[in-house]
Amino acid sequence: MARLRTWHLVPLAVLAVTAGLPAAAAAPAAAATTYTITNLGSLGGGDTVATALNNNGQVTGESDTSATVTRICGQGKHRHTCTVHPFGPAFLYSNGTMTDLGTLGGNDSEGRAINASGEVVGWAQTTAGSSDSALWSGGKVTDLTAAGLSGSVAWINDSGQIVGTDAIGSTGDSQPFLDSNGTVTQLPLPNYGPATESGSTTCSAIMINNNGVVLGGCSDPSSNLHGVVWQNGTPTDLGTLGGPQTNPYGINNLGQVVGWSMTSTDGTDGFLWSNGKMTDLGPNFFPTAINDNGVIIGGDQIYSGGTLQNLNNLVPAGSPQITDAVAINDNGQILVQDGGTALLLTPN
Repeated sequence: MARLRTWHLVPLAVLAVTAGLPAAAAAPAAAATTYTITNLGSLGGGDTVATALNNNGQVTGESDTSATVTRICGQGKHRHTCTVHPFGPAFLYSNGTMTDLGTLGGNDSEGRAINASGEVVGWAQTTAGSSDSALWSGGKVTDLTAAGLSGSVAWINDSGQIVGTDAIGSTGDSQPFLDSNGTVTQLPLPNYGPATESGSTTCSAIMINNNGVVLGGCSDPSSNLHGVVWQNGTPTDLGTLGGPQTNPYGINNLGQVVGWSMTSTDGTDGFLWSNGKMTDLGPNFFPTAINDNGVIIGGDQIYSGGTLQNLNNLVPAGSPQITDAVAINDNGQILVQDGGTALLLTPN
């Protein structure tokens, strides 16, 4: 399953080639020997940013079209009318075809997550210029904000449950929510102590798995990051590798979580959290996603069956340089972002 990018703070430039990781970290099936690469293309404007992948190989995100809009550019005496490409609408890529999902009347939209039915959640610009939460399903787009769902959506699971983040009060603090069949529940914040002059506890939802377990990231009153899972509405802190902070990236349907965490020496290591235990994956591997087979990806690397490999060694010679693996599905397909190009790696 893929992961949302807004919460994560480690720059991908820190990713590097590493030695092997502890075999105890996972017991997945072995990674594919090689992959074929498919360029997803665009909606006509050139750039595509992919965000999520389902088990059917369908992808969503946003892509530029060939359309142009007239805007005011420059400042002061240099202000002038110019014609530019908008950022582009949300898309659905399926069976080799990229489809424009449209907006809510404005210029831009973005798909952030996609479930097995091809339903997409994200945001879309309205005719009034606001960016509202949106659901694309059955060829229709629904304005979730106008329907009463405040806050921004982050993920949708195969049952149609949606999670996101809502502002609380006038302080700009945030709290995750779960929308299950139209019933919206605010998820309780972990208890990290009372608010101080410098801050309070805030949380953001990242994703929800098919068993209804919500993954999120929280900031405590001291501004330390925490990984948290909510099961049946109860929050559980993932802990750390000995240091003050943990930043989660992805969760699979077994409840296993990957991300990075600080050690007792203030180092930053990748981790796998499983059955309440956090395993250190080393200082040079920062996972972004894990599938139900326990295969983990991050940056330009894949970890499977106790072996860490560089994805660039598993694709045909002359392929684009892989630096940012975004998502992996249970069939082993990997979604990769290469600048403004989205690539789908399929195991041979």
